[in-house]
Amino acid sequence: MNTLLEKQTPRLMVLPTFLILLVISLVPLVYVLGISFTDSTIAKPFHDFIWFENYKKAVTDEVFGRSILNTFIFAFAVTSIQTFLGFILALAMHTESKLSGIFRTLALMPLFTPPVAIAMIWRLIYDPNAGLINHYLLKFGLHSRPVAFLGSKYLALPSIMFADIWQWTPFCFLLCLAALKSLPKDPYEASMVDGASKWYVFKRLTLPMVAPQIIVVFLFRLLIALKVFDLVYMLTFGGPGNSTQVASFYIYRIGFKQFQTGYAGALSILVLIIVSVIALLLTKARDVFLKRIE
Repeated sequence: MNTLLEKQTPRLMVLPTFLILLVISLVPLVYVLGISFTDSTIAKPFHDFIWFENYKKAVTDEVFGRSILNTFIFAFAVTSIQTFLGFILALAMHTESKLSGIFRTLALMPLFTPPVAIAMIWRLIYDPNAGLINHYLLKFGLHSRPVAFLGSKYLALPSIMFADIWQWTPFCFLLCLAALKSLPKDPYEASMVDGASKWYVFKRLTLPMVAPQIIVVFLFRLLIALKVFDLVYMLTFGGPGNSTQVASFYIYRIGFKQFQTGYAGALSILVLIIVSVIALLLTKARDVFLKRIE
């Protein structure tokens, strides 16, 4: 009896936390799912049960389709660049030195800065009249007139990407650095004895061993990037036109600006399904890749 109780004790201790997380996750999901089948507004929740009409409308909604495309472009682009830069910086700062310690400390600053503050900083940097970038573009004769980075449909999304890369690259750097620090020392000592070159050690030892962790960093950051909202809200508000409108911001506009909460609920469920499918496919692709390099 005591042995059985000892085995079940860890599960019983975790049970309250598990139930709380289940309620916090499940209740909003059930509410959104239920409201997505209605023609609800903020003033009239669960008004007129209309079955799948909201989902049919979403399939033919060109703005929603464009927002999904913008989300994918943004998420995959910034995640790829951030993971690559983070890994390169981690390799450069892998050795213990005073400079690497200072750099690791500085790398935490963008992560500790509130997203709203970061958005305001970059809004000032991109300002066409007094912004830092335009100042130097005009000073060095690189452009004849100020550039409206956030007012151009071609430059607005890349400008938001650049701000996001600045904010989240340190996050990828720290995770990649932790992955490098966790690698075993014995293979490297053996390679030094054998006189292997640095490139050979990186290609045959470091990269294969650290690849699983780097892929996890990429997937983790990608799931965060797919939910981008704050930078879009603060920098462009989805404009100009719909050039920077991502899925989360479009749902916000439908639900809290146009007050169509039923339709916003349907869009939320569709985005959840799309993100879940992408996460599943990428996880499968990761498993296949890891089997090949083993």
